[in-house]
Amino acid sequence: MYLETQTFVDGQQNRKCSSSMFVIFPDIFKDNIKSIKEYLFSSLAKTNKTFSCYSDLFTEENRFETIKLFLDKNDLEVSCHLFDKHETDTAQNKRKNLVLYTSAGLAPTVEIFNSSFSKVFYFKMLLAEDQLTWSLQVSRQDIAHNTAIAPTEQWYVRFNMHHGLNMFATEGTLLDTAREPILQWILSDPLDISALIPNVINITVTKSPCASDVGIIGLIFDDKVNDCGDLTLLDVILTNTHIVFLTTLGLFISEDMRYGDFLKLKFKKPNFCGFERDDYFRAKIWYNVQCLANQENYEVDYISLSFNKDKTLSQESTCFYSNDPFTQWRSCLPHRKQTDKFTSRRAVSFLVDYQQNTGIGFLTQQGWALVSVTKLINHKLRRKRKFPDFWFPDAEFVAFGMFFHPNSHFLYVYGNQVWFSEDGGNKFQLLIKSMTETIIKTDTCVYTQGIVFVTDKGTVFYTKAGLHRYAKLTTLQLNIFDMYFDHLGDLYCISLNETAPDYLQVQTMDVNTLLQEDDLAFEGALSPQYITEEQLMFFSHIPLSPDVNQIQPRFYNLYIGKALEYGRGGSGIINKVFEHSYSPKFLSSVLVDILDRFPVETSASSPCVLNTLTIQQPDPGTTAFKLQLGVSGTHIFQASDVEKTVVIPGFSSFLIISVTDDLTALADATMPHRVPVNTAFQSRQWFLYDFGTTNGRKWRVVVDRCRYTIQQLDDLPVHAIKYLDLGSKLNFSFRATPVNVAYPVFQLPLMEVIVGKPNLLDVDTEDYWDDTDSYTIQLHVQSRFFEQGKTSITVIVTQASLVCDVTTLILTLKNSCSYLKVMHYTLPIQLSAADWLSHMPNASKLLKVLPVNYRPPSRLGIAVPLTENFYNADPAKPRMRDYFQESKTSGTYKQCAGKKKRSQCKCTNDMKLSFLATFSDCKEKAIRMKYPIQKLALSFTVVNEDGAVNLSSPYFVTITEVNNRTNWEVSATNKTSSLLKMRTYLAHRLNTTLYNPDGLTLSIYGAELFHFRVATIPGVSFCSLFDEFQIYVDDAPLAFPGQYLISSITAVLIGGVIFATFIVEGYDIRIWSILKKKLRKTGKMTSAISLVTASTVSTETSEK
Repeated sequence: MYLETQTFVDGQQNRKCSSSMFVIFPDIFKDNIKSIKEYLFSSLAKTNKTFSCYSDLFTEENRFETIKLFLDKNDLEVSCHLFDKHETDTAQNKRKNLVLYTSAGLAPTVEIFNSSFSKVFYFKMLLAEDQLTWSLQVSRQDIAHNTAIAPTEQWYVRFNMHHGLNMFATEGTLLDTAREPILQWILSDPLDISALIPNVINITVTKSPCASDVGIIGLIFDDKVNDCGDLTLLDVILTNTHIVFLTTLGLFISEDMRYGDFLKLKFKKPNFCGFERDDYFRAKIWYNVQCLANQENYEVDYISLSFNKDKTLSQESTCFYSNDPFTQWRSCLPHRKQTDKFTSRRAVSFLVDYQQNTGIGFLTQQGWALVSVTKLINHKLRRKRKFPDFWFPDAEFVAFGMFFHPNSHFLYVYGNQVWFSEDGGNKFQLLIKSMTETIIKTDTCVYTQGIVFVTDKGTVFYTKAGLHRYAKLTTLQLNIFDMYFDHLGDLYCISLNETAPDYLQVQTMDVNTLLQEDDLAFEGALSPQYITEEQLMFFSHIPLSPDVNQIQPRFYNLYIGKALEYGRGGSGIINKVFEHSYSPKFLSSVLVDILDRFPVETSASSPCVLNTLTIQQPDPGTTAFKLQLGVSGTHIFQASDVEKTVVIPGFSSFLIISVTDDLTALADATMPHRVPVNTAFQSRQWFLYDFGTTNGRKWRVVVDRCRYTIQQLDDLPVHAIKYLDLGSKLNFSFRATPVNVAYPVFQLPLMEVIVGKPNLLDVDTEDYWDDTDSYTIQLHVQSRFFEQGKTSITVIVTQASLVCDVTTLILTLKNSCSYLKVMHYTLPIQLSAADWLSHMPNASKLLKVLPVNYRPPSRLGIAVPLTENFYNADPAKPRMRDYFQESKTSGTYKQCAGKKKRSQCKCTNDMKLSFLATFSDCKEKAIRMKYPIQKLALSFTVVNEDGAVNLSSPYFVTITEVNNRTNWEVSATNKTSSLLKMRTYLAHRLNTTLYNPDGLTLSIYGAELFHFRVATIPGVSFCSLFDEFQIYVDDAPLAFPGQYLISSITAVLIGGVIFATFIVEGYDIRIWSILKKKLRKTGKMTSAISLVTASTVSTETSEK
């Protein structure tokens, strides 16, 4: 895929440049699904042996041979059928298997899991007409609630015929295509680059840190391809949120891929003064891979750029590093003393140790390689070293690069040798040593813990994280290729193919087959020397007929852990390798634990074994001892006895180097100081072994089969992530069981535990052996220090073979707040979600439907709301109780901000159910209680991935009313001494009262809605735990001063009536008689007035 870039340097936009930078998303992602084809890095892998499953993004005719499922923003739909690899996968066979197992009451299950999530889903047990597959539909909410674009850990899937039976177990992967950042971008349209393939000189592969099935292949061209000045791709790295290109014109860093228009990805170019185009050809970019899904505040990505050259006067440094967002670059050269500044020192590589928070520099100085570890504080290197510099003892070590195995704390440095460190660079151990090849490429796998090393001559070495053994996989006859582990741990060789649609050839590497086929035996004689009945040593002898070009036969570290097998029977495991300098005849030796007894020579092949043998001193000037037989006859030495070994129990062994006559032979002693000179040994007191080449080599050295099993007794994945809050404890148990071993070894520790950052957590171990020789380790981990960080705990089966499925278990422990840890208020009444969401009137008498645009009262009265929170908001309707100026200027919408009506607020059911003030716009109902509320018990629970527990001390809490209402009171019965001390200590920091969550009660003296927020105090947890709850108080009395006014007026009226009655009765006042007289007088006066009025009217009429 052709990549167009826009660069911005110092705020100025450079010209748009179409360069010789190509990013290829291989065609193995299926052509007809463009959105997947362009992004997903997967390929044909090992054939499924049981289930064939595919998601709704693919049809059955266009699916992967391995199970690759994809989750978009819709629900996950999966179809599966069972097939026999020995039969044709036809519709008839699918139907037959479906009917067979469904009628037996069995259906597939799938377990979806990653480092922090695990859940089992069950397929439908249906048997409809013409049905060929089992089907399953899983809501996206059941797998992942979040849909925001962010680094997301790819899931593993494990299919079984009914969960727990482990029938037809098949593994695969599930990728969230809706969240993986790079998958959201349309980088450019596909281009035809077939004419440029001959100009490719190298390819580089980079993978997403969280999803190894998402990757980028970069093509590196020679100088003949030049479409944009001198710009040529040299390397590419994909971090959690950025793409980083190293080119001949500098470093190009993309914008944050989580944001933007997702059409044109823009790049910025940091400025490194004093470096020319030729300098970038030698430069390398380095990145310690980590997945930042559920990113903590102390987690950040670092990248570095090293030039591997001497610094000039115009250059600030020759090694730079920066942290996300990669805007500020600092020198990664460690501080040097004044006396050392005139010595040339070059930076080969630089990485940041995320666990110990250190910067690790891999350097060369005057032909020697060294590692320097410096403390990192606020993203800056300190002057003082964390450890003394480690100088590699071999001056022939040619340094090339360095990497951390992801999730673990194993640091590897490589070149023509490979060394690894378990403690972050304090000390190193030699793993691989090559005299003629240099390792130039590596790749790792989190799931299988596999590591591959690729040399400049095409040799591929393989090991697993933490093991002190390795093996040679193969030697590829390819000039341009790279190795790649997918998310499930399958290994591929990626090379160029001009005829393929995506110009790539992807070859599956069957690791186990290649490991067991490789014979490491050399053409040289071995001499066995017994140490005990269960152990012997094999000495490698120099060639008897040396050739000028012949490679000296010797053992080295590659042989550790391999099986030495003899053709006629007998085998053993090579445990240690020794190089000899004291003996000119034997170059090296190995210590072998015997599995099966090695056979001795019989009288048929070597008649001399029936004779008496005497050892005589060597002739002057020679080192070979004389082997003298007792009597002549038929039991004599033969020419075929050369390179056979005489073994005498309790004494040195002797490798026969020549036969001088029938009764005499010359031999080299494996232990010259343990030779029984002039002692006669009868037949059956000495034996003859044939590990030579005279009669054809009968022995070989291969990778041993798996003889140990490891169990994680807590049912965790092999790369689990667990969180520890302050004061919390975790327990883990591991068991290693020997299988198919020759003899038990009393109390042999089979496992080793390595902690990445020992000073972060308290880790105690207990180990024991049971009656089956199984070895169990129990880990007890506790968080005692208020320091956030993470550390790995690695459990290694030290004796495990490379073909074992599991040799290393890595746990990541984060001393921080789990993203799943929350605090919940326990409702005093049980209500279902349907009750809260129902729009039926009077659906529940326990709930109060809040008025539209409701705001609770304030201290000024019910009609004067002052809070900023609206409840049951609707911008299209008038604001409730908006009478006064203070009410009109307060109150803001949150979810409905900028909306014209409630339907545009996009309130989800989760928002409607939430008690948080953030979603008050969507809140429609509240719990209803009648006045008065006295001593309402408050109870809270803390929920995390391990379950729920009641909130109790030392999680002391504070309680506030969100809308600043005051007519409520909290009382606590459990006032401990620690609570009182904490109140005193935090008095200057907290503006509210501190409470013990045990025995809390709440009393409310007001009306309508009360909204409370309960939060834990700082210092008792890494989490800011809080929760909110709402109570609507109904049937309350009138608010102040209405109630008091009515009561006072009523009292005055009643008192007045009583007083008047007392006066009337006490003084015999006939009130009714007085009233009657008054009424009569009023009536007479009214009549008189009427007559006068009528007379006046008559007079006026007459005058007219």
